[in-house]
Parts: sequence; C-alpha cells; structure tokens
Amino acid sequence: PPLHNPFQPPSTPFPPPTTHVMAEPTDVSINPRHLPSAQDEVLSVGQASVSRSVMLAETPSTPVVGGASSWMPSPALFSPTFSNLKDLDVEKLKKPGAARQEYRRKLLRGATVLIVMGGYSGKKFIYERLKELGVKVVVMDQPESIWAAEAEKGTIHAFMELDFHDYSAIFENAMKLVESAGFEFNAVTTYYEDAVPLAARIAVTLGLDTNPVEACDRARNKNTTRAVMQAAGLPTPAHATVRSAEDLEAACKVVGFPAILKPSFGASSLGVCRVENEEEAKVKFEQIMSECTPEVDVVFAQGTELVMEEYYDGDEFDVDMVLSEGEVVYAKVSDNYACWEPWFQETGTCCPSQYPEDKQAEIVQLATDTTLALGFKAGAFHVELKYTSRGPRMIEVNARMGGVSVREMNLQAWGVDLVEEHVMTALKIPARPYVPEKPLRFIAGIGINAPYSGTVTSGATWIDFVEKDPLVTYLEIYQKAGQKVTGPEKGMPDWLPGGGGGGKDGGG
Repeated sequence: PPLHNPFQPPSTPFPPPTTHVMAEPTDVSINPRHLPSAQDEVLSVGQASVSRSVMLAETPSTPVVGGASSWMPSPALFSPTFSNLKDLDVEKLKKPGAARQEYRRKLLRGATVLIVMGGYSGKKFIYERLKELGVKVVVMDQPESIWAAEAEKGTIHAFMELDFHDYSAIFENAMKLVESAGFEFNAVTTYYEDAVPLAARIAVTLGLDTNPVEACDRARNKNTTRAVMQAAGLPTPAHATVRSAEDLEAACKVVGFPAILKPSFGASSLGVCRVENEEEAKVKFEQIMSECTPEVDVVFAQGTELVMEEYYDGDEFDVDMVLSEGEVVYAKVSDNYACWEPWFQETGTCCPSQYPEDKQAEIVQLATDTTLALGFKAGAFHVELKYTSRGPRMIEVNARMGGVSVREMNLQAWGVDLVEEHVMTALKIPARPYVPEKPLRFIAGIGINAPYSGTVTSGATWIDFVEKDPLVTYLEIYQKAGQKVTGPEKGMPDWLPGGGGGGKDGGG
C-alpha cells in the first residue's frame, strides 16, 4: 500500500500568497516559474515583466538603467554570456531571487560542457533544456547509444564515441578523445550514475574545478560509503563486503536477518534483494553474481562485489539537494511509496513530503552530513533514506540529479530546475535557487510494474484515458507494443508506464 494517499488534500489549506506593493513594471524578461518574494523583484502577474517591490531593502533610491537593482553590473552586461563570468563579482549573485536567477541563466550561454554518458532516451529532456539555455553540449557515450543520432538532429552540439566496457582503459581512451576533439571545455559533468567517477577524472586532468575524485569513488562504492559514514560517527547499518561464498557465510553472521544483498556498484535497484535466511542468501548470491556482469550492464565494469547489510524498517524518502561551493542551497524531501519487495522496485512518489516537519528536518540533516562527509562540494544530488524506528538511516547518496520524474517533481512543486542548477555548479556560477515558502503545487507520480511476464500487445492504448485527465501532467510509456517484459515470477518486474500529476492549493 502507498505510504500516503496522494489524492487526499491537506487538512489545513495554505494561506493565500502575500500581496506586494508594486511599482510600474520595467521591461525585463523573467521565467514565470518563480513566485514573488519580499526579498526580490516580483513578477507582475499576467505580464512578462518585472517590478521592484517597495519591500526590497537594496533597491537604490535613484533608478539604474533598465530598472535593475544595485547588485546588477554595468549596462554593458545586462545581457551576459558565459565569457562575461570572469569579469563579474560573483559574490553579488550569491542570493536567491527571480531576477538573479534569470541573470545566472544568461551566464550559461556559450559555455561548452562535456557530458560523460548521456544515458537512456528518457534523459533527452536534459539536453533539450541545456540547448534552450544556450549551453553547447558534447556527449561522450557508447557507439550504440542514441546520442550520435541526436547530434545529427541538433539536440546536442556534438557526439564523441567511447567504449565503456573496458574499464581498465576507459580513462586513457577518454582523454585521447578529449584531447583530439578540438573543443575547449568549460566543464565536465554527468547526469548519469555510472559516469560520475570518470567525469571527475577527466575534469581534474583538464584543470577544471570539480568534486574530488575520491568523493565520487566513495559514493559509487556502497561498501566505501558505509565506511566513511562509520568514521564520521553517522548512523551506519551492520554491513559486510561479499566477493565469494566464504565472504557470504561470514557476512550472514555479522549482519543477521532479514538482510539486503546488493551490488556495491549497482544502479536502478539492479540486483537488489531481501533475504530471510542463510540458504536464501546463498541462492540469491549465485543469481546476482551471474546476472550482474559487464556483459549484462556496463555499470558492472566498475566492479562486481556485493554488500550485505541489515534491513531497515520504516518509510522511505528522497532528498534532492543542490550544493554550491560546499554549501547546501536547496534540499527538499519527497515521500516514496512502499517499494515492491524483494526487488525494491520503485512504485511511486509524492512531492512535497507530507511527513512531519521535524522528521523531515532530521532526514535532510543526515543527507547533508553524509554528502559532505563523502567530500562533495558542488552539484545536484539524489539521496535515498528511510525513517526507521531508530530514526533516519541512509540508503545511498547518488552524486547526480535523480532520474525518471525527479526533475519534474521538483520543478512543479518548488519551481526549482535541477537540470540548470547542476550545470551552473559545474560551470562555477553560484547556484542559489529561489524557493517559495509554500509549494507551488502537490504532485504524485506512479510507476506501474508488470504484473506478470509476457509480450505487450496493446501498446499504450489501455492507458489513453489517463492523458485526458486535466490533473495528469506527464505520462511516459516504457514498454511499447511487441516488447517482452519481465514479471515478478521471473525476477525484478519491468515498469510499463509511469507518470504523475497534481493540483494547486492542496489539490491532488
């Protein structure tokens, strides 16, 4: 059953938005996703214009050219590009606000960014958004990926082909590509879990400021993450590294049951399972070791060791965070519906969280402490936790923006675009997203898992009615007519469609 009912409005409705006293609007374009604030210029509703609030303490008594506040640079830089960043006092951009956010977006224009592994086709929206922002994106990915075709279509600026299966030579081969490509990269980053360590290594070698390679390695290896947490005095489950049948026998004695057995370098719940006793653990160990190989998924080229750790009770949550220069500038909690065990396949989420605020604060604090203990200082992060009978407990830190509906959830609920915030941090543009005091809307997302194995015959027509519902804001079909799907009787079930929607003012 779901953790919460996403269609139940809150018992106490939110108060109406604050009324602002406004001056005559000036003609400065602004993204309408951002709400008015007493600390900033405010959007004139129904107009693509901005007005200064009389409550803005830093508004100069004498208007500046273009109606800009005192933080703005000279008129020559009212429409900046990335090349102007070096000439700016970036300290003045380290405040949230709609006008500052628009200025930060303009600074992205003309930047050349190397994206290591573009990911699956469902991530195309990332690069479409970056193109809208004026970022020249070069994707380095495998020859069978979709990104060569997307480069021809103009979705991305260029494509660089690299074989990711030979992990021992991947860095050397990547650097040869980079050095011969003829691009001057302003940043190297990724939105894909598998590529985090490689992206950091390329950036460091090019002399670009980025997250420490050691931090990326610690987060990718779940065994190392646990060791770092333990050394930092953070709550850590009983756990053990498993590379052999002998390791497994010892781990069963250390961890006990029920327990979780999963790959140290996995992603997307691949190979994750719950085991109830030693005999079941042995069966699952053999199964995981045979299925989680580089031939099955390139992610396992990084390593095939497993981790066994104690099973946590309680409800599961996500914290989506943005770090800028070692400071947490955004952190919001979403509620996860109960995973489909024993594979821990996700079934849905609700944003913003309906959990008590004091417990949300504990969850955010553990997410923050763990991310900083690993050594990270910049970027978007997707942190998964549980609130157990003993308090918050960490599942894992993903050193990239969350996948599937995470960007959409945060954008609709809070007006924060994790795509642009992440690339800003990579380019050393201060990230200070404007976050309204109250959520813009409530949104729930559901992923429908295949109830049994077989072949899809009707395509997406069986769910056409959903798209006609005005509360549904997005729908993604993962399996099309003619495709074979796995159901629970054969292993981790496939997603069929996934989507979500919500309403304003407490609607669901």
